[in-house]
Amino acid sequence: MALGTGETTIDHRDHLYTLAGGPEEWAITRDGTLLGHLVVLSSAGEEGEPVYTTRRVDGTDSAVEGTDWDQVARALLNEVDPAIADPTSDVSGDGS
Repeated sequence: MALGTGETTIDHRDHLYTLAGGPEEWAITRDGTLLGHLVVLSSAGEEGEPVYTTRRVDGTDSAVEGTDWDQVARALLNEVDPAIADPTSDVSGDGS
């Protein structure tokens, strides 16, 4: 499903993120801090749905792309938000 223009929020790993903009690019922020952008790669992919990717603040495009804008945005958040613990880390965070 295509993402509309304006502003929407997603709750991811106990944090609230805002996506604002459109129709081709949305800024992704948490607490006013820009984390990157969700960008339309193609307005009509193989199934007629828009294809999305993300762009980091430094301008680097992600290798992740797809028609599910929500999942594409969450993949970026997992990579760039310092508030999210690395899910592959074996560090418990309690000093052990």
